[in-house]
Amino acid sequence: MKGFFSGKGFKVLMTIVCIFLVVALVSAGNSSANHFFTSFLLTPLQQVATGGVKSAGDALTPSKSSEELEKEISRLEEENRDLSEKLVDYYDVKKQNEELKRFYNIKSENKDFSLVPSNVIGRDPNENFYGFTADKGTMDGVSIGDPVMTENGLVGWVSEVSPRSCKVTTILSPDTKVGAVIKKTDDGGIISGTAVNADEGTVLMKNLTAQNSAEKGDIVVTSGFGGVYPKNIKIGKIRSIAMDEYTGMPVAVIEPYEEIQTVSSVVIVIDFDGKGEVDNSR
Repeated sequence: MKGFFSGKGFKVLMTIVCIFLVVALVSAGNSSANHFFTSFLLTPLQQVATGGVKSAGDALTPSKSSEELEKEISRLEEENRDLSEKLVDYYDVKKQNEELKRFYNIKSENKDFSLVPSNVIGRDPNENFYGFTADKGTMDGVSIGDPVMTENGLVGWVSEVSPRSCKVTTILSPDTKVGAVIKKTDDGGIISGTAVNADEGTVLMKNLTAQNSAEKGDIVVTSGFGGVYPKNIKIGKIRSIAMDEYTGMPVAVIEPYEEIQTVSSVVIVIDFDGKGEVDNSR
């Protein structure tokens, strides 16, 4: 029996009895019970509810006048414009830094070069060989025939020039003739373009000897022969070698290292050691 009074079942039973007694007192209108429930239960709950409603009302009530809100909107719009302008300036500076870095890399590898950095400012949609206009001209020392390149390799040459701009004919054009050599094998030839190859972004290396030992993947550079282009400017790599159907001689398809069709900034080589001199070493 002693275990029953201390057990869990007895505690549950007593709890139920107490609840019934409280309900009975309230139902009978007992003033003490009513006072207990009002003071200790209902009043705190009402205060919590009233406080919640007041907080919600305060949140919905605007703390600023319409005039103040308009001024705030104007200020934020002005800040947004300032940030947009700073972002544009940031991208301009970043582009200039990248161009200067490329210029420095080319100059450091070719200390004898006199270089003029230039940006592409126009492309003729009727130009089949992706020629373009650059923003440097005679006032910057640019002359017809000057080689045009990037840090990736040869792009073309200056074919027309005015005081403040020049027209560049790319290596994709049939008008281009560049003495070239395969670095690995020392086999020589002439780089030029065709309409078909220009659409593919490739050029041809012609005048290869039948005894050449060139292979796919070999690197092709300028030979420097004739003094028109500096020696050892990268041009591209061999994609394939086939026999020319007209001459019966080997022809290599060269994939330029630079994306000629989309290039946006270049350097113009206005002077270099050996310019205008014929290289008789080959």
